[in-house]
Amino acid sequence: AAGANDELVVDVQMWVEDQEGNTDYCKTVVIVQDNQDICPDGVQKGRITGDLVTEKGDETELANVQMYVGAQMMREVITKQDGHFMFGDLAFGATTEYMVRPLRNDNHVNGVSTADIVKIQRHILGIEYLNSPYKIIAADVNNSQNITASDVTEIRKLILGVSSEFAKVQSWTFVPKEYVFPNPSVPYNAPREVLIAMPNASTHDEDFVAVKMGDVTGNAVAHNVKGSSTRTNEKLNLEIESGNLVAGESYTVEFKSSNFSDIIGYQFTLNFDQTAMMFDKVGGGALELDETNFGLSRLEEGKITTSWNNRTGVSFGKDEVLFSITFTALKNGSIHELLAVTSDVTFAEAYNSKLEERGVELGIRTDDGIVGSGVFELYQNTPNPFDVETVVNFRLPKASPAKLSIYDVTGKVIRVYDLQGVKGMNSIRITKDDVDVSGVLYYQLDAADHTATKRMTKLK
Repeated sequence: AAGANDELVVDVQMWVEDQEGNTDYCKTVVIVQDNQDICPDGVQKGRITGDLVTEKGDETELANVQMYVGAQMMREVITKQDGHFMFGDLAFGATTEYMVRPLRNDNHVNGVSTADIVKIQRHILGIEYLNSPYKIIAADVNNSQNITASDVTEIRKLILGVSSEFAKVQSWTFVPKEYVFPNPSVPYNAPREVLIAMPNASTHDEDFVAVKMGDVTGNAVAHNVKGSSTRTNEKLNLEIESGNLVAGESYTVEFKSSNFSDIIGYQFTLNFDQTAMMFDKVGGGALELDETNFGLSRLEEGKITTSWNNRTGVSFGKDEVLFSITFTALKNGSIHELLAVTSDVTFAEAYNSKLEERGVELGIRTDDGIVGSGVFELYQNTPNPFDVETVVNFRLPKASPAKLSIYDVTGKVIRVYDLQGVKGMNSIRITKDDVDVSGVLYYQLDAADHTATKRMTKLK
């Protein structure tokens, strides 16, 4: 066996082969080190190891752990699902010192919802303080070393899809686990790295607490395993009156609820048929809200996002108007086929005063009772372009037969799928064996008296 201080460099050729049998290679080297100090002979060296774990104990993957000597980064490693990192074969000496810093900056909206805004606003108002220094750090998304309404604004923009990431902070930050906060209510100056002196050949365990910025409820997914849901079977039922749009006329949709009881917040995406109606304005009602509670950056896609919360749970009767949205009709149509509550951008959920989570549904009030709403929508296939397979999603206002046709640029039909669509979201998987041509193709959906066409590309 090689000594613990030995480093074996092996020249290798890395080969790849595609589906058509074409091959190619590049030359590189593999460096073999005894990071576990298994080999008995040789001079022993130092080691730094640790775990990145959230406050509630979830291991954190996809973090980039960097090791520096002075100002120069010497090594880095990406954590896997176990959240573990290790740097081995480290030189030591009386003045030798290493600095370790973890970083992670992906999926800023992970774990962030209107429920977090509720808790942060209650903290600001002194109703209920955040109960740990890590939650206080998580709430300071504008990096001002204070928690203010500006943090709430930043978080709401993220939830509504107005922004895709926080402007002043990365999505995660990491505090050394051994760090003791002098004042846990003012934790902002906590270090984000650790300095390790290495005077001799020893192992140093340096764990970090992983903090997901914006998430004070602790439901961010730290590693690629789906967490359990705490959602109840109850739903917040939003309702609008049935009606017909007349082309060229203005139509105000008033949103009411038959069970708006002890609700402290909600959020959802409102899909509308942008070919039949054009957004005009939002209006308040029993709820104190304005345009800052709505995301209007995707109107061309027929999507409006919304997020509302209150300092305490509130209740309203079934005939009280919560809020309204005014549209201009572009063509005639029935309102129940033109609107739907979805989770396409902002996830549809509501919370009572205990922050117990429930879904949100939209119904239409008619003389015969409450009926469901829905929109017709054909989505872009994913992935696109594709080579092996792709998925086409579409939404129907009601269950009905549907036909999906694929044809080339000359109009020649390549494949036709006859489907029995269900109300709401539908999916169909298209494989390379289904489509025996490549290049630019078109797919057309015919269902529920609607037609829509999009373009896709199949690779050779």
